[in-house]
Amino acid sequence: MNVTTRLKVLIIAHELSPKNGSECGEGWNIVTRLAKFHDITVLYANGSQHGNNDSYKDSINNYLLSVGPISGLTFINIEQPRKTKIIASVNRFFANKMGPTGIPMLYYLGYKFWQKAAFQKAKELHKIKRFDVTHQLTQITFREPGYLWKLNIPFFWGPTGGTSPLPKGFYKALSRKAKILENIRSLSAIYDFKFSSRLIKANKEASIIYSYSDYDAVKFRKRAKGMVKIMLDAGASIPTEEYQINKIKSTAPLRGIWCGRFYSYKAPSILLKALALSRCTMEKVQFQIIGSGTLEKSLIKLSENLNLKNIEWIKQVSHDEVFRLMRNADFFVHTSRREATTNVIPEALSMGLPVICHDASGMSIVVNDSCGIKIPFISPEQSIKGFHDAIERLILNRSLLAELKKGALNRAVEISWDRMAETIAKDYLENRK
Repeated sequence: MNVTTRLKVLIIAHELSPKNGSECGEGWNIVTRLAKFHDITVLYANGSQHGNNDSYKDSINNYLLSVGPISGLTFINIEQPRKTKIIASVNRFFANKMGPTGIPMLYYLGYKFWQKAAFQKAKELHKIKRFDVTHQLTQITFREPGYLWKLNIPFFWGPTGGTSPLPKGFYKALSRKAKILENIRSLSAIYDFKFSSRLIKANKEASIIYSYSDYDAVKFRKRAKGMVKIMLDAGASIPTEEYQINKIKSTAPLRGIWCGRFYSYKAPSILLKALALSRCTMEKVQFQIIGSGTLEKSLIKLSENLNLKNIEWIKQVSHDEVFRLMRNADFFVHTSRREATTNVIPEALSMGLPVICHDASGMSIVVNDSCGIKIPFISPEQSIKGFHDAIERLILNRSLLAELKKGALNRAVEISWDRMAETIAKDYLENRK
């Protein structure tokens, strides 16, 4: 893409770090690549409100000290406001019991105060720099659109989403406590989308909303005046050297990988129960399960009860180590029941690993028939059977596995961070006033 005009772009990315994955990685990979095309000023948080630390700020400063300034990119840190810290200190008591963010309403309230602080800085900067466009980047949740649309210049939002409900089959399988939490989440999501005046105005004022799922895109389009485009919330980093796919032996056990936090929404128990369905998946595949979390003990106990002897449990390791393990694997399994795209799927594809995942949210877009197998997202029972059948299919059909591995590398190029940044940079130019 040839760009003759470099625009002045203001981006808010609460999560931003060269060291972390997930949304921090999304923010970092997009803003650093956008700087090739436009002059980017990015406002970011010093660290997670739960961590009460400077992890994002420190990782960026350390990176700049070792590598040097990034041409076209200015970083401005926005501290977590006092109100956010107070709310987070209360919410921290619920974090382990209710997931990493604790009580969602408290978490997003704290997040809102940070967005207000970031917008105050944005207004000050706009008086001086006169930005051409603005972009609300991370977090990806639809619940918090920020305030940049108030600057009355082209406003971009996303990738964002998260409006889809949990299928009835999965809801029925939840515990009583989990159902209460799910009801709270669903009702608050419905209320926010229908009645939050700030969300409604941002939806209408955005020049472009990038939605990471078809379901979310349909909802945004009902009130959007601008465009709504499908865009994944995670991209692939293409290896600098050509990746050579390991030879697949015709009889040796395959090597599978699962990687993530041990939380209920990641649904790791689906994999364990799927493996236990037949001798084929218990004996002809070896699995490395990478991660930690509140379900760790119960998952290990479940694997023992299911008599699974083909599991290697690996505690959380460095990002580089995860890539090394992926290089030696044959395929990747992602059982999550509520997620956007998640960085680990494009990362697996970039290592030539076919992906088995649910046909839901961003996962349904990033994985296609050329690079993986998607399982209908209906109920836990059907998912267990679906994941088992998909794994067994790869075990018994090594030629299919070989084709999917080639397709994974091709798909990684199609969904790379570079292509994503080029698309956004071009959209900025075509939608400026």
